[in-house]
Amino acid sequence: MIYKQCLRPILFLKDPEEAHEQTLSFLSRIGFLASVLEPLFSVSDSRLHVKIGPLSFANPVGLAGGFDKNGKAIRSWPAFGFGFVEIGAVTAQGQPGNPKPRLIRLPKDQALINRLGFNNEGAEAVRARLDSIRDSGAWPRIPLGINIGRTKAVETKDAAADYLFTFERLYPFGDFFTLNVSSPNTPNLRELQEKNLLKELLQAIQAKNRELAQKLGPGAKPIFVKVDPDMSFQQLDEVIDVLESQQVTGVIATNATAFLREKLTVGANEPGGLSGKPLRERATSVIRHIYQATKGRLPIIGVGGIFTAEDAYEKIKAGASAVQILTGFVYEGPCAVKRINQGLLRLMERDGFKNISEAVGADARA
Repeated sequence: MIYKQCLRPILFLKDPEEAHEQTLSFLSRIGFLASVLEPLFSVSDSRLHVKIGPLSFANPVGLAGGFDKNGKAIRSWPAFGFGFVEIGAVTAQGQPGNPKPRLIRLPKDQALINRLGFNNEGAEAVRARLDSIRDSGAWPRIPLGINIGRTKAVETKDAAADYLFTFERLYPFGDFFTLNVSSPNTPNLRELQEKNLLKELLQAIQAKNRELAQKLGPGAKPIFVKVDPDMSFQQLDEVIDVLESQQVTGVIATNATAFLREKLTVGANEPGGLSGKPLRERATSVIRHIYQATKGRLPIIGVGGIFTAEDAYEKIKAGASAVQILTGFVYEGPCAVKRINQGLLRLMERDGFKNISEAVGADARA
């Protein structure tokens, strides 16, 4: 309540991107307090433990890619109760992103529109930062995912080499990697969801994954693909076929939407990716479709419009093994993860589930 009544109104007076950068700067400076803050914001309960492939999460709520693009605050994220965190998107080359203003709050709709365009420092700079953090002994105890995007100046035909460069440079630091082929803010990026292009990209990544695992050990890194919510289910089925054939660990559903402007109170004509509450139902329907189409074989991390425990539980019962938040964290503040996890325990008890994994797909199987 303190955040919503006192801190958020102050932050929301500022330009959204300026407020975001100031928040990240602050978080990057308080990493040494993570062990002190963690008991205040965390929920520790074995019923919330999640396993996805070789990954193990203490709870199913992660931070989505896009919030901490350059990994500046990775020391601090465990303090806020996250079960895992994903940084990025990181591109092979550093790039400034799209012209400002490019981040818009829609408080009445509990939403954000962003057209940032993969602004980040680039693979080499992020590698240097992660290397420094690891050398300092301050590496986070929760799994770290790294979201990889395509450099804007690189053409689609050269995308695989661009992704491979970033993957290889950051390979030692990621517990898992997400191939972002679905942002609406990089021209032609979503072409990489076409089945032949996606297959080519995944074949290249998985070959390099096996090569690096043999060289560096102990095993190949889990690979996820982040999909968009705007494709038809027929197109999605083609994507699913490729993901299964290339033996990816899972899918992250979904990215922001380029559409769904009909019910917005303001900002309907603003270009960019819409996230938050207006995306919730569509993202859940995509999760349910993937779960049903694969009969639960392909693990799903659900994203889109998660603000409360009920929102997270909806995604989980539709088929998500875990969830990620971003816009919900902006609006709900530092206690968001704690409240979601506490609420999940209450909902599980109500429905008679002994572990959160038992709830996965419960509605999709009905």
